[in-house]
Amino acid sequence: MRVYILLIISVLFSLVCHAVNDDEQEVTLVGDKNYGGSAHLVYDGIDVSNYQKDINWRTTASDKNIKFVYIKATEGATHKQHRYRHNIENARRHGIKVGSYHFMTTTASVESQFQNFISMARPEEQDLVPLLDVEKRNGWTIKQLQDSVMKFANMLEEYYGCKPMIYASSSYFNNYLGAQFAHYPLFIARYAKSEPNLYYGAKWILWQFSDRGRIDGIDALVDLSRFNRGYGVKDITYRRGGVRNRVRRNNGDVPRPKVRHQEKPEVPMSPKQRRELENNRYYGSGEKTEAQKRGEEAEKKRLKEEEKRRKEEAKRAEQQRKADEKKRKEIEKRQRELEKKHKEEEKKRQAEEKKRQEQLHKQQQDDQQRRAREQAQNRMKAQKSQAEQLEQQKQQQLEQQRRAELEQAKSDRLKQQQQEEQERQRQAAKRYRNTVKPVKANQANQSSADNDEIHYNSKRKK
Repeated sequence: MRVYILLIISVLFSLVCHAVNDDEQEVTLVGDKNYGGSAHLVYDGIDVSNYQKDINWRTTASDKNIKFVYIKATEGATHKQHRYRHNIENARRHGIKVGSYHFMTTTASVESQFQNFISMARPEEQDLVPLLDVEKRNGWTIKQLQDSVMKFANMLEEYYGCKPMIYASSSYFNNYLGAQFAHYPLFIARYAKSEPNLYYGAKWILWQFSDRGRIDGIDALVDLSRFNRGYGVKDITYRRGGVRNRVRRNNGDVPRPKVRHQEKPEVPMSPKQRRELENNRYYGSGEKTEAQKRGEEAEKKRLKEEEKRRKEEAKRAEQQRKADEKKRKEIEKRQRELEKKHKEEEKKRQAEEKKRQEQLHKQQQDDQQRRAREQAQNRMKAQKSQAEQLEQQKQQQLEQQRRAELEQAKSDRLKQQQQEEQERQRQAAKRYRNTVKPVKANQANQSSADNDEIHYNSKRKK
């Protein structure tokens, strides 16, 4: 029986250790891929450090979703962000409300870390309440961690005149910080689609839901955050003019333990084991007295109440789980509807684009055909014009040739007429000579009147 009980205890102990390890993994704030690459995120602010390198604040300020930005100022007792001054001055210059945060470590005293932070984060430059980033627990017990964080928060409140905001993961807050920080403004990191669930009645103001954001003007990945319902920038605005007293130096910090160790979780015990342990511890193993009986009855009553409380807590946890599951299903349903809507819009857009491309292609083909017809018509006109010119030139050549032939014929006729005239003149002259000589010889004595008549007749012949 004892072996069986020890086996159960060892199994429970391994499960608890595994759960603690899982919480420690979440404390490291390694983000998941729930929101990577999404184009429809709703966010209200970001936080930056040296990791984001040189930021183009003019471009970043154009993002209307960004209502605030927290800028890392310091870490531990000595580290100062060399880009802090550039970031806070340029972010404020471009109209973004800014706040500063300190990354708390377990390797330096609270006093030294506080002095390091206030040396960088000047109150007159703050638009938002100071932020204390708590992620580490190495070497501190839960009590030491809680006392140190509370001391740091009190010092910040005394110096800045307002309650600081506490940043942690949801599991880190539930397991290590506890109820004494439930009344502080809380900035909770949970890289998942479901909202953070905090114990002790605590309510978060800001939820850092992704570390995979892409912001214009920033070349590296950025943490994205959004406000809880009913909260806004006014709830984290730093009210100037508060009491800011100089914090006195003292040596009352919670010391670090000499031996580093992780606090072992309490192993759950059954009611019977608890009763046996209490009996052996307080009453020994003898015969039960009246006091022992009354103690056992009181213990039974307490255990019954504890069991009842545990059942109520389990019932509430189950109700919360069902509510979270219902909310998760609603979110998934909305996301599926959005994806379906986006797919339909994309399909419609692709169809319109295809139709537009087809119309453009058809129009281009029509234009090409029209240009081809115009070019063919122009070629035909050019060919017709060239043929007309050639025909005109041919007609002109023929006309010129005809005129030349007519001129030549006329010239030939004139020449022939001249030759004929010359021939007639020669013939007439010959006849004349033949006629005049005998007359002169036979009628030398005729009168001048006869000679004149002959001469006159010869002229008329000519």
